[in-house]
Amino acid sequence: MTLEVRSVSFAYDGTSALREVSAAFEATQLVALTGPNGSGKSTLLKLIARVFAPLSGEILFDGRRLREWPAREYARHVGYLPQDPDPAFPMRAIDVVVSGRAPFLGRFAWERDADYDEAERALELCDAAYLASRYLDEMSGGERKRVFLARVLAGRPRLILLDEPLASLDVSHVQQFSRLLRDIVQRTGATVLYATHDLNWAAAYCDRMLVMQQGTLAIDGAPDQVMRPDVIARYFGFQAEAVNAGGRDWLVPRV
Repeated sequence: MTLEVRSVSFAYDGTSALREVSAAFEATQLVALTGPNGSGKSTLLKLIARVFAPLSGEILFDGRRLREWPAREYARHVGYLPQDPDPAFPMRAIDVVVSGRAPFLGRFAWERDADYDEAERALELCDAAYLASRYLDEMSGGERKRVFLARVLAGRPRLILLDEPLASLDVSHVQQFSRLLRDIVQRTGATVLYATHDLNWAAAYCDRMLVMQQGTLAIDGAPDQVMRPDVIARYFGFQAEAVNAGGRDWLVPRV
């Protein structure tokens, strides 16, 4: 799998959201997309997911421009989880997850046993097999996150796009979900690109961190290039101290 973002720009009603963003991604990576609110993280994910089309520049997947990919074929390779999937409709987890097999079904076809097998496999990957018969409105926020991630994984995508999957989770679930993303990359060989504000947990598990700043890509590097007090002050606007624990530097806000 290869993904190339080449000088991509985008605007909402004339207001610039992304400006000349370029980056390249290869197979089997966990990449955290970080930056302040309004820096362009969600917009970049939506462009890669083909929710929007760039105003200028190109995005290529496996060497083909996104506009050259038929929608159903692209959906077989790329899975996208938006920031706020509807958590309330009364469906069982297994039925939510199997709906992720839609790109592989004919126009009027129903899910087969093999599709349910894939759904069960995806729930197991997310450590959520015990939720299969539970309804979404009976679950905690962390459990629903796992179900919606399993829905993405049911299609066995090679590229997984997640928009703030750690939002609204308590600290324990943030840690568990961060580790889960690392495990998914290792188990499936997929590349996961996810937006997050949880810098410490991103740095603990990811291979790369991209820092967005006012619609531009300011930093694309290893976690130790980002997790420095001077970088945090410059791009995130707060003072922090680096504290070493477990052989890793963690950033703690300076009070």
